[in-house]
Amino acid sequence: MLRRRDAGESDRRLTVLSREHGKLDVVAKGARKGGSRLAGSSEPLVAVVLQVAVGKVNRFVTQAQPSSSFPGLRADYDRLAMALAMAELFEAVIPWEEGDPGAYELLLRVLQALERHEKPAVALVWAQVALLREAGFQPSFARCASNGSALVSGKPWFSPQAGGLVSDGQAHEYQDAFQTRAEALMGLDRIAELDAPPGNLKFVEECLRVLLATWRHVLERPLPAATQAYEATL
Repeated sequence: MLRRRDAGESDRRLTVLSREHGKLDVVAKGARKGGSRLAGSSEPLVAVVLQVAVGKVNRFVTQAQPSSSFPGLRADYDRLAMALAMAELFEAVIPWEEGDPGAYELLLRVLQALERHEKPAVALVWAQVALLREAGFQPSFARCASNGSALVSGKPWFSPQAGGLVSDGQAHEYQDAFQTRAEALMGLDRIAELDAPPGNLKFVEECLRVLLATWRHVLERPLPAATQAYEATL
């Protein structure tokens, strides 16, 4: 479950990510009523097996069986904030009604990593890079996006508009270019090859700053949860 909104007097409109059908909009009738069997199943960050009926305009949840509520996330404010940030990004970047088992499986692995990792901020960096890769928006961290030159030590320039790292001589061509740390870009480049988050990562805060700038360019919309998760690491 990625997102919920109130609808009507007692319903909830849900954005869900499914293995078979991709991102869907469904209505949980009466989910806001006291004692509703759909109340717990219609919360964000719950993995649930849904049965859905298709109406003339909407899809309606007819049955719901939760499989995991990720209690470790709900017991820790920082982990919960990071998980909500990832739900926001998945909801924003995954297209509607396109079956993508890879995106669904990635979301489960992301929530499990954020729930269990000793350093959840490291898991958050890995999760965001993995989602950028899954969605086809991963920038170039270790080579100049314009001329292919390799990253060197110092304070390189990064431009989401350009597609990643840019050389000193080209940085002035991009209004969104900013200087970052070479070590952060090296870490992002290495983590992009991993199927699970590493145990540790240097300059996590700077990595998240680079990633937030990238998401803002890709999605062109406010990202309050992702912004809050980044600011909490400062």
